[in-house]
Amino acid sequence: MEKRVVLAVVLTVAVIFLTNVLFPPPPAPIGVEPAESDSLVLDTRVESGAGELPEVSEPSLTVDSSEAVRLPGAAPTIEGDTIVVRSDLYELRFSTVGATLISARLLEYESYSVRANGDDRVQLVRPGDRLFGYRVAAGGDTASLGDHLFTSDRREITLGDQTESDSLRLSYEFPGSAIRFVVVYRFRPDSYLVEVSGRLEGLGDQGWAVLTSLGKGLPTNEKDSDEDFNQLAIVTNGPAGGIESVQFAKIAPGEVRTTAGGPFEWVAVKNKYFLVAFMAAEEGPLFGGLIVTGGHEEHTAGTLTSLPVPAGSAGFQFNAYIGPQEYSRLEAVGQDLEAVNPYGWKWLRPIIRPLVGIVMLVLGWMHETLNLAYGWVLILFGVMMRVVLFPLYQKSMRAQMAQMQVQPLMKELQEKYKDEPQKLQTEMMKLYKEHGVNPLAGCLPMMVPMPILFTLFFVFQGTIEFRGVPFLWLPDLSLKDPYYIIPLLMGVSMFLLSWIGQRGMDQNNPQMKMMVYVLPVVFTVMFASFPSGLNLYYTTSNIASLPQQLYLSKERQAARSRMATSRPDGGKGKKKSGRSKRDGN
Repeated sequence: MEKRVVLAVVLTVAVIFLTNVLFPPPPAPIGVEPAESDSLVLDTRVESGAGELPEVSEPSLTVDSSEAVRLPGAAPTIEGDTIVVRSDLYELRFSTVGATLISARLLEYESYSVRANGDDRVQLVRPGDRLFGYRVAAGGDTASLGDHLFTSDRREITLGDQTESDSLRLSYEFPGSAIRFVVVYRFRPDSYLVEVSGRLEGLGDQGWAVLTSLGKGLPTNEKDSDEDFNQLAIVTNGPAGGIESVQFAKIAPGEVRTTAGGPFEWVAVKNKYFLVAFMAAEEGPLFGGLIVTGGHEEHTAGTLTSLPVPAGSAGFQFNAYIGPQEYSRLEAVGQDLEAVNPYGWKWLRPIIRPLVGIVMLVLGWMHETLNLAYGWVLILFGVMMRVVLFPLYQKSMRAQMAQMQVQPLMKELQEKYKDEPQKLQTEMMKLYKEHGVNPLAGCLPMMVPMPILFTLFFVFQGTIEFRGVPFLWLPDLSLKDPYYIIPLLMGVSMFLLSWIGQRGMDQNNPQMKMMVYVLPVVFTVMFASFPSGLNLYYTTSNIASLPQQLYLSKERQAARSRMATSRPDGGKGKKKSGRSKRDGN
């Protein structure tokens, strides 16, 4: 998808520059972060399978300098109880084996992938995978709890409108010792955010660390699974490195990567529309690092992140977001989580990200306040953008007309200095200065809307608000038009805009003719596979531009007519004529 976007943008820029400049006259670490002098070591040589934390046999946790509590390597528990947590938004299933999350169904979102069990809701945990699961590291020793049986205080939780929040507590007692690991999950009925907290009782006043997993990658829930898997990635956000993303496709099976840029405010696994993210508490330690291990199954990679627990603290805490990439929700969560799905290329993000916020705010306001379907929102937005940007196009066109007035003089200079390119360049600059013409003035105003163009490309190709939304004959605004009606209309409207824009210009220019007839065809073929919502916006925008283009064309033709009645010296003929009469007298 992004390669086609690059080609579209390059062609758009080429049209603007070619028609304005070249063919005048122009148209208008991982390891666990040490916690207060305690040396906490994670052996990165052990492959951490997704959702399956590495097992350490016969581990020991040192309580003090004189006594060590041995933790026998108990056989993994195969079966455990399942605790179901339900709200209007989600249904989460936790297993008492490892205190892990084994299912996350989003009840408001339909799944378009075929599943053996016939479930039609979005599922964010792969079959057989597990999220969370814990390892405890202290004093250089590590104990894995991922395959041990926890005790739960609940069997089922139902969150209703009258429930502000509820919690699930699971605990594990190390055999033969007084040490107990406790983890608590707290849920809210109106939020996809799960508050996670835990503690290690009986260890004494020393620092330690907890390690947990984001699983081995999200399953696809989309009709176009290839595009969804192409956007499957691990994303981190740290004070030093900012937001960084690594696609699963770039991690080879068995490859172990230590993600640079830590510590991290959050770590996440995301695809096109959905997200699992672990976020450090605002006043607590940051995640110390992240290890990623390429899976041998296609589109999988194990993830393991560490969170230090300083000596003297009550325990650890972080938030887990398990839900849709709905811009308003992610923005409300904070910590720049709305930027987990980066829009555009890195060098453009400082410009695009603020525009994304504005565009999403406007689209959301129109949808909610005006009570319009998103299809009508896109149509209205396309018209509105043309109205807002019209002054820029008008300014560009008038700058082009100023260049038209000096074209006869330009031709004279080109003929006179055709064998002296340096002299020609100097004389051309002089001519522009004398007549107050900026050769780029017709182009620069057209470049102002370019950041908006970039933004819309990326917003419309990955905005969950358009996912599964039908409009007229379009079954889904996030997918291509199955009948290719909108792309064809877009191509026709683009041709009309170019054809009208050439009126009043040099009709013998073969390059300009090529642009009028060839570029609409190229863009139609390229846009045919773009999301229908994106095509709907551009088609509407083009159609809304037709009256404006007619108006500008008439103004251009009138200017050309005025030029035809004057001398090619730029309007100085009258003075010369007057001097001739006086000389004759």
